[in-house]
Amino acid sequence: MSSLTCPLCGLRYPARSLLDLHIREDHAQRDAKPAAEPAPAPPPAAAPAPPKVPAPRPGNWAETARRALNRMLGRAA
Repeated sequence: MSSLTCPLCGLRYPARSLLDLHIREDHAQRDAKPAAEPAPAPPPAAAPAPPKVPAPRPGNWAETARRALNRMLGRAA
């Protein structure tokens, strides 16, 4: 007994006449129905915020230079 498979949905039928009936009746009805609207896509995930770096204090260039020199020399702050 050979089995015939529907190329559209994969259902198997024992006779060609049943397969033909299935294609005419089931798939014709499915094609006549309006397509369901796809679900709305979720909003994209927000990018992580960059780490906060303290802004340099204006007018304090001498302190900044001293810290940079200490880092270069390997001294503790």
